[in-house]
Amino acid sequence: MLTKSEVIISYLICLFLFFLSGSETITGWPATICGVIGTIELASALLQYSPLHEGMHSLRQRDKLFISNFSVAKLAHHKL
Repeated sequence: MLTKSEVIISYLICLFLFFLSGSETITGWPATICGVIGTIELASALLQYSPLHEGMHSLRQRDKLFISNFSVAKLAHHKL
């Protein structure tokens, strides 16, 4: 889940990207990419959920588990 401030930031990013491509400030493939990223940001803000945010959280949890297992293995090695 995204916090309220993260949702507001997602809305602002979405509006900014839509403005860039809609006002033809940028054109061609960059405008297409802005439209796609803007759509992703809009969906994230409306759902208050971000797969990228969830993925980073999962990686942090995995790293914590790896570090704790490494510390236990290192401690067991020193006791031998």
